[in-house]
Amino acid sequence: MTRLKDTYTCIYEQGFIPIFTCDNNDSMMLLDACVEAGVKCIEYTLRRRDANTMIPLIKEKFPDIHLLVGSTIPDDIIAQALKKNNPQLMTLTELDKLNIDGFVSMIGYGSDIIKKYAQRRIIIPCAMTITEAFQQMSAGAHFIKVTGPSFDMLKLCRASALFDFCPLFFTGGMTLQRIPEIVSAGAIAGGTGFDVLLSEFKKPTISHVKTVIKNYIKTFNDARKAANPGLFSDKGIGLEFSFDKLRHYCPFNISE
Repeated sequence: MTRLKDTYTCIYEQGFIPIFTCDNNDSMMLLDACVEAGVKCIEYTLRRRDANTMIPLIKEKFPDIHLLVGSTIPDDIIAQALKKNNPQLMTLTELDKLNIDGFVSMIGYGSDIIKKYAQRRIIIPCAMTITEAFQQMSAGAHFIKVTGPSFDMLKLCRASALFDFCPLFFTGGMTLQRIPEIVSAGAIAGGTGFDVLLSEFKKPTISHVKTVIKNYIKTFNDARKAANPGLFSDKGIGLEFSFDKLRHYCPFNISE
């Protein structure tokens, strides 16, 4: 439970999460840049062709990194079948045995899957409707993933009649310029793939990567401080927050 709460806290405090999607950049170079930039949490997706080798390596070589695995398939039978054309795929059972810190998905998770893993893994499933978001939070999900580029779902989940029931994790269309509007619309955390982060560089170096990551994190956190006065205070690369100040539902104990 301590590691689970630490990962939850890390996501909240870092805010912006670099995402390893499909690109032509060297995975170790990107990882080293994240570490040197002070990043504590990353998302490594199963779309990346080296995922089945890099994920175990990250857990072994970088135990202090909070590792979220994205593009997860919440059905081991289907995931196993898809390995024929996607050999890098890993099932939730395989990932769980590696003690990764969290599951992220473009697919909504059933309540049985959420309840199975939520006591030891951060669960960030996708929701397309308010009802899906509420059902998944009720089952134990920690954040709800909302995909862009539209902000409509973010704004719907922030309607006053819903009392800020869930923290929203936004991906898709998050460029540096759009971050203030995304946060203002309701995102509390989120991420962008290196394919977008490094799109201006033909041959990005570790120095380029570090600079871009720090810029995104700072921009995201400046926007969060403006949108959530009183919740955050400065803390190194990220922000510090108090559980008892959260507006959103939190599965951990919150001070009265």
